[in-house]
Amino acid sequence: MFWGKEDDTRVVWEQARTLGDDFRIHNLSHAPMNPRPFKSHRWTKPPNAAIKINVDATVFDSVVGIGIIARDHDGFVLGGCAIFLDDKMDIEWAEAEALRESIMWASNNSVTRDVFEIDCASLVNRFKSQWEDISIFGFQLKEIFGLLEPFIDVNIEWVAHSSNRVVDSLCKLTIYKRYTFPFNMEYSSDIHGLVLADAC
Repeated sequence: MFWGKEDDTRVVWEQARTLGDDFRIHNLSHAPMNPRPFKSHRWTKPPNAAIKINVDATVFDSVVGIGIIARDHDGFVLGGCAIFLDDKMDIEWAEAEALRESIMWASNNSVTRDVFEIDCASLVNRFKSQWEDISIFGFQLKEIFGLLEPFIDVNIEWVAHSSNRVVDSLCKLTIYKRYTFPFNMEYSSDIHGLVLADAC
């Protein structure tokens, strides 16, 4: 660093400290020049007293885990399901299948005002713009979005993966247990622990 010169330890320390102050190299005494803004990863209330349905999918080897959880305006869990699929598919296809399953869950439970939250940006972008896509995947999405027609008020929003922790854990749990399990307002202690951790 100092071109092979052998100086007194105090001189080397002063030169290093000056460099650190000038360029803020590993300087813990000053706040960083571009601090990251604090972001809460807690569950947030949906608008207009809608039901918020969080959706996620996980692909592991040749199996897929889908997690769905529905909560009311106050965060009270209304139900959901964890679905195990022994089927090899791409993650985007798995996320689309998770969205289909969540729409079917809402339809079967007569929920017509929904905010679906998913951490797959491409699905959200396709829903928002709904451009004409002639690919097989585009045709599949058109069918899925068509399932939303009977709903009164519906939106699909992107949410950061870190804000989708409960359904992500449900996906991993169903892959670990290798079976599908629906749940309603009375759910197991496993799911209760995940919901409590998400509320903090």
